[in-house]
Amino acid sequence: MRWMGLVIVLLLAAPAQAQNVEMGAQIFRQCAMCHEIGEGARNRQGPLLTGILGRRAASVPDFPYSAAMEQLGADGLVWTPEAVASFIAKPRHFEPGTGMIFPGLKSQADIDDVIAYLESLQTPEAIELRTGQALLGLYCSGCHAIGPTGDSPHAAAPPFRTLHERYDVGDLEEALVEGLVSSHPDMPEFMFLPEQAVAIVKYLHSME
Repeated sequence: MRWMGLVIVLLLAAPAQAQNVEMGAQIFRQCAMCHEIGEGARNRQGPLLTGILGRRAASVPDFPYSAAMEQLGADGLVWTPEAVASFIAKPRHFEPGTGMIFPGLKSQADIDDVIAYLESLQTPEAIELRTGQALLGLYCSGCHAIGPTGDSPHAAAPPFRTLHERYDVGDLEEALVEGLVSSHPDMPEFMFLPEQAVAIVKYLHSME
């Protein structure tokens, strides 16, 4: 049984309600000294933040992440709004060993506003689909093709884009929460939070 402990903790620790998108954009200027966001964004001192919500940690190509951040990504950290809120509050506490010099936002209202701004740049559906894709990429891509093209690394593992041809993908939601098992001897058991299961199923539906 494999639990996504880091993701679970961060999802359970929900932040306060986001407030003001315009104010969040102003506060984000502190981040813009090192990070770019939006169309045409590039890596600078920090990785680009376009599409950050729903993205797996340490997954921007060609950026030299710290060993600590790479480990968080390997351990299953996905940048949900809750995870980003925890990080920008105390980056060095969240990720000991980070190369990020920003000390964090002290005001919960400022944190909520920055999250509101980031959420305004991505639709809720896009965030959910990206989260589902990130989770499948982390836990399933070693055997299965998780995208709309390509062959599965494991010959006996069907590409996920074909799952809907075998059964109703929506039926997977309960199984993902209760513990997904397979008759295939190489497949471990996985258990996901309900929110994660919803995101995964929506991503699978998107490939039908």
